[in-house]
Amino acid sequence: MLRQLKLTLFAATLLATGALPASADPANTVAFVPQLIGIPYFNAMEEGGKKAAADLGVEFIYSGPVDTNPVDQLQIVQNLIDQGVGAVSVSVLDASTIAPVVEQAKAKGVKLFTSDSDAPDSGRAVYVAQATDQGLGYAIIDEMVERVGEEATVAIVSGEATASNLNAWIGFMQERAKDKYPKLTLLEPQYAGGAADRAAQIATDLMAANPDLKGIIGVASTTCPGVGQAIETAGKIGSVIGTGYCSPNTARSYLKSGSFGYSVLWDPAKLGYLTVWAGKQLIDGKPFEASVQLPGFDSPTTYDPATGILLLGEPAVFTADNVDQFDF
Repeated sequence: MLRQLKLTLFAATLLATGALPASADPANTVAFVPQLIGIPYFNAMEEGGKKAAADLGVEFIYSGPVDTNPVDQLQIVQNLIDQGVGAVSVSVLDASTIAPVVEQAKAKGVKLFTSDSDAPDSGRAVYVAQATDQGLGYAIIDEMVERVGEEATVAIVSGEATASNLNAWIGFMQERAKDKYPKLTLLEPQYAGGAADRAAQIATDLMAANPDLKGIIGVASTTCPGVGQAIETAGKIGSVIGTGYCSPNTARSYLKSGSFGYSVLWDPAKLGYLTVWAGKQLIDGKPFEASVQLPGFDSPTTYDPATGILLLGEPAVFTADNVDQFDF
């Protein structure tokens, strides 16, 4: 019964958001396939994508799985390729499965690229990155150490175990701790998939098993609420610092309760805008310049031809003091 319900929801998602309008030109369409629909982070990317599509005169499709299932995500991508959509961007759930799909896209003249989460060895046309993986990994550790000290024990609660972006950030967290804070103890990452309740249980178990725990990092927007709720429920506000890569709207209540000390992220609406802009560039066959100032962006985006990365900018740190300045 549960599997049938999931399939029904998945089919409904495809019908509602994965098909082109009858009047649309597939070749002038940019699609974005998130890791998961129905969460604030990707909703903001969708809104940014819609704005870019209106500004640039292209059609926009937003379609993704109802849970973090790489198989379902690939089915949506293949459906878009079969429709001949001009450019398809993907926030990759499983980097190991994307390369054959990139080849299928090339054979049909579809520009397949990544955004938010990369598959660097897949042959993708470009990666639209929110910030460098190194910058994100380093920033969240540096901010944590400022609050808990260099000899603390810190836990990591991630999302899907196969998500390349989450794993890259964790890798740079570990690198930063080893190189700059050798006395900091980072526990082995735990994985909650896309479920906040699972993240809450993992965080609760980690606090119980590690009485000296001083910090918990949620490495996905879906795990942030679970980490914050677990710290509040355990009565650990002030003694355990929570954080994560989550939007101000997701983190706001936890920042204000004190269960979160800070949150690290970027503006996903601008990432969505940049994604559609990149798709339009690919459709038009225009090369990416080293630096471009897009309308409404605080700073120029940059492109590195050696890595094929189009970079939005530096990560931002949100706290109880500045969170109300943002709405996404």
